[in-house]
Amino acid sequence: MIEGYLQYIAKEKRYSAHTITAYKQDLESFAAYINERYECTDFTKVKQQMVRSWLAELAAEQYSAKSLHRKKTSLSGFFRFLIYKGITDHNPARNVPVPKIKERLPIFIDEQALQKDNNPEISDMEFPELRDLMIFELLYATGMRRSELINLTDRNIDYSRKTIKVLGKRNKERLIPFGNKLLTLLKLYCEMRDSFFEDFPKDANLLLTNAGKKMYPNFVYRKINTMLDNLSTIKKKSPHVMRHTFATHMLNNGADLSAIKELLGHANLSATQIYTHTNIKKLQEVYSKAHPKS
Repeated sequence: MIEGYLQYIAKEKRYSAHTITAYKQDLESFAAYINERYECTDFTKVKQQMVRSWLAELAAEQYSAKSLHRKKTSLSGFFRFLIYKGITDHNPARNVPVPKIKERLPIFIDEQALQKDNNPEISDMEFPELRDLMIFELLYATGMRRSELINLTDRNIDYSRKTIKVLGKRNKERLIPFGNKLLTLLKLYCEMRDSFFEDFPKDANLLLTNAGKKMYPNFVYRKINTMLDNLSTIKKKSPHVMRHTFATHMLNNGADLSAIKELLGHANLSATQIYTHTNIKKLQEVYSKAHPKS
């Protein structure tokens, strides 16, 4: 049953490999729990109390509210699948309470901090330096995810229209526009990359490691972590911070929230609305200047 569900969300729902792996672990963990605790191996016999008990034990083991929500979602989706297939007629994970997730504001880099290294001597750079700068500028200029960046190919870039086609979550494509500064940098980078790897076979990816291979997640993380370390004192210095920074700066400079949603590739507006909270400082400044009794 579990394998059938995993194939369904992979082929029909087009969930990411990361999500499928997480759901698989959740479902196998629950199956092992009800087998050991209740001697139950039949998912059609699962009761709501079993789900409550499993989540309560995980909470006692200090699982975060976010993890508990994910595990409940995994179970609920699985039982909806069983109902859809006519295997069962009830969803025991439905209406099971879980702790509320504490809202965390997105961490981002201040605009002034990004001006510190705004005009590096690109002409003096070797390929690794220019590639690292390209990673940074692409993330900041487009707000794309790390996985989307890693999978970019030369064919994704439309230089005449100044757009980048990215493949996002659930294999959804979207176009992201970019400006003249990134256009110039992209052309220079590609020219240097092709020259640097002239005698070596290279992958079809836009951004490559020093060995001419496709980048991997930790490679991008290390590069961004090092670069942000020179620009900011924030504790978290990850590629996702660049995505938050892109969205926050766009909002602060007047971009419409629905437009930011499309640029980020969010499925619904609620995911984008977290950035309105980061705008409170700007709103306070406007209030102080505009209100007679401020």
